[in-house]
Amino acid sequence: MIVVLIRSILLYIVVLIGLRIMGKGEIAEMNSFDLVITLLIAEVAAVPMENNNIPIVNGIAAVTGLVFMQIVISYLALKSRTVRVFLSGKPSILIEKGEINFKILKKERVTIDELLEQLRILGYFKISDVQYAILETDGNLSVLPSSSYNSTPACEFNHLPLSLIIDGQIINNNIKIINKDINWLFEVLNSNQIENVKDVLLLTIDENDKVDIQKKKI
Repeated sequence: MIVVLIRSILLYIVVLIGLRIMGKGEIAEMNSFDLVITLLIAEVAAVPMENNNIPIVNGIAAVTGLVFMQIVISYLALKSRTVRVFLSGKPSILIEKGEINFKILKKERVTIDELLEQLRILGYFKISDVQYAILETDGNLSVLPSSSYNSTPACEFNHLPLSLIIDGQIINNNIKIINKDINWLFEVLNSNQIENVKDVLLLTIDENDKVDIQKKKI
């Protein structure tokens, strides 16, 4: 037990030093490459920690090698935009001028529900409040609000802004919440010259019962 304790402390110190050498920026803004390196460091440190038959030097050498590789590749990424784009990718514009870019959503494998959830977390309950939404390379969502956006509305909501159609699928529970029925929804579609619900990417209703429709663009 004493041997395991000592090995664990030594490996913990080595991993901690390695992460500090990698820099605060690598940990704070972790992209896919940084995540892989971090997971590998944790894995190679755990093996000699669990198995006393493996020399601790092997674990230290493996961690040192991974940290060295991280430093070299980070330096190359700092000097070369091509390397940086290859490792981290580019930011993706999910909403442009108030319209959802469905092709980019599919490319990034982000569902509309996930996009709406992230917007709500950031305080945006309506697509019309968003001028641009950008998916950064570290997975965070950056939002530029529209000029009409008011973060502290003075009036009380009749109900929360809700999605009634998402990617061609009707959300029946939300229709019930606003005390409407399916016939009302189809009347709204007909009044906007929409014959097929599958043509709707997103249909939302705000707190004042104002309907906003975004059609699918192929």
